[in-house]
Amino acid sequence: MSSVSDPRPTRGRDGWCQAQPVADGVCQAQPVATRGRRRAGAVVLAVLLLVLGAGCVAPPDEPPVDASILDEPATVDPRTYTVRIRSQTCEGLGVGSGFLIDESTIVTNRHVVEGADVLEVETSEGQMLSVDVASQGLLADLAVVRLADAMEVETPIRATAELAPRNPEPGDAIRAVGYPGGGALTVSEGTVEDFEADPRLGNLSKVIRSDVEVEPGSSGGPVVDADDRVVGVVYAIEVETERSLIVPVETLQRLLDDTDGTEAVEGC
Repeated sequence: MSSVSDPRPTRGRDGWCQAQPVADGVCQAQPVATRGRRRAGAVVLAVLLLVLGAGCVAPPDEPPVDASILDEPATVDPRTYTVRIRSQTCEGLGVGSGFLIDESTIVTNRHVVEGADVLEVETSEGQMLSVDVASQGLLADLAVVRLADAMEVETPIRATAELAPRNPEPGDAIRAVGYPGGGALTVSEGTVEDFEADPRLGNLSKVIRSDVEVEPGSSGGPVVDADDRVVGVVYAIEVETERSLIVPVETLQRLLDDTDGTEAVEGC
């Protein structure tokens, strides 16, 4: 398995995303599936919506999540703290997912925010949140976005994620939450299959391999266990097997505990 550092999204003929020749199938910000015979590798799940000299067009707004769903008691519904993230870069407008771990902090993927000049965050209720600063992980495909004036939004943030104390085990039931295609908030169910090494995208620790269905746009979304605790962060699809790849929660916790494990996101 080849090791790739900082793969960049490119556009090929007819708008198809072309992986770097050395990327062994890795294609960052791929908008659609690869045509023809599949190659072994991983597809990163941010959506590159448009790359044109004339500028960028945002996707149509999706209706907010039904308020009755958000008012359900018992455990915290992960849909209440999962957000849509739009990033404006020199390549165009990208869309991914993320989730609140407190009222001013969002976790997502490095490749969702990398190279962004502008970041926009929208909650499941259609609320826009102002971004203060973003930092990207050095040892995993993770990033942290800090919000500005989080307490001054029109509607107070209802919920934040609870991180599980340890990684899930093979066979555990999990659910992935996010905005596939940059569209409506979606929940997909599956199980943990195993752990594997995937150094191509800068993940120095093993990652989770799962059969939970994810798509471009799901990048950065939370993966939760049966108790709705976050056990990982979606970041890619293994092209050969169509299995989803997830950064485990213990790797995320190490990033959050280590202030030297990140660097500032710089625009183009």
